[in-house]
Amino acid sequence: MRLKTSLLRRHRDSRLNFLLPAERRSKILRLGFILLGLAVIHVAAMVYFEALSIWDAIWLTMTTMTTVGYGDLSPVTHGGRLTTMIIMYGFGIFLLAQIAGEWIDYRFDRYERKRKGLWTWNMNNHILIINTPGTNGDRYLQILTEQILDSQTLSDHSIQILSGNFPDGLPNNLLEQGVVLHQGAPESAGVLDQVNVEEAAYVIVLATDTVDHRSDSVTLDILDRLKQYDLKGYVIAECLQDENRQRLREHGANAVIRPVRAYPELLVRALVAPGSEAILEDLFKNEGVHSRRYNVELNGQLWKEIAVKIVSEGLGTAVGYLGENGIVTNPQSDEQVFGSALFILVCHDRVPEEKVVSQVLTQSD
Repeated sequence: MRLKTSLLRRHRDSRLNFLLPAERRSKILRLGFILLGLAVIHVAAMVYFEALSIWDAIWLTMTTMTTVGYGDLSPVTHGGRLTTMIIMYGFGIFLLAQIAGEWIDYRFDRYERKRKGLWTWNMNNHILIINTPGTNGDRYLQILTEQILDSQTLSDHSIQILSGNFPDGLPNNLLEQGVVLHQGAPESAGVLDQVNVEEAAYVIVLATDTVDHRSDSVTLDILDRLKQYDLKGYVIAECLQDENRQRLREHGANAVIRPVRAYPELLVRALVAPGSEAILEDLFKNEGVHSRRYNVELNGQLWKEIAVKIVSEGLGTAVGYLGENGIVTNPQSDEQVFGSALFILVCHDRVPEEKVVSQVLTQSD
């Protein structure tokens, strides 16, 4: 009971006594060799003083050292008892308890270092997310990682976050998804080496603040540091100001997107289908492509016929229709369409009138 209490106390107090894993392992090995040496001496003494066989001497040494004490064997000579008291009672039992305590501390330290991002993960072909948003960052990262893991293309990639915004470790909802943290700032020397940036399949550089234009300067600095590495991964960077987009590309970003925190799927699209993020971003622009509803009757035409007519006349791109059961997007080409409205992607400077769309649909081929 006393030994158990001592181990629990050491386990509790280990929070105040962090050693690097290598230092802890070295200490355990050093104590282990000392204990092994004492055990060998005790075994030899039992053979000499008690006339025991080697195996009986080893058995007596182990049961004494571990305080099991079966009682089937015990020293009876003065020399054997004195040796047992000095070597086993004086040092052996204490050393074994210390080794057990150090091992518990080592495991606890290892767990804490991993949880708090102080561990160097030997990862490759992973997704590296650099920086994390400050406000509502937990929620955004949770949705982003869920979208990544739900993607058939990306689900096999591990996710590592490089950030200094989680001093107490990642929240449980991210840990449960298998996301790991490396605590630090990307501008610090050597940090990018510790996250195996050269082995990453994707590198995502998030904007530090979505309302502060100086975030682009931070992103630019990170990209400049990334240029020092032989990257094999696809680099995506968030950019607040459009005039900085070209600069980010010149510094190594393969894709540059706006930080849309309410729509993390935009970033996932950039990973899964590079280039598609530009099309999606255009939908968010006031002067970009947008979807427009046209209240026209659709009376059984094939979808491919409708789509060809709309494109041929330069009216835009048909993307869906309103049928009896609601809105249908991207229907099958041979689907016979019945509905009361058509949705068309149109350019802001070329918006056809509803009567024109109706005339095009009703004209014969």
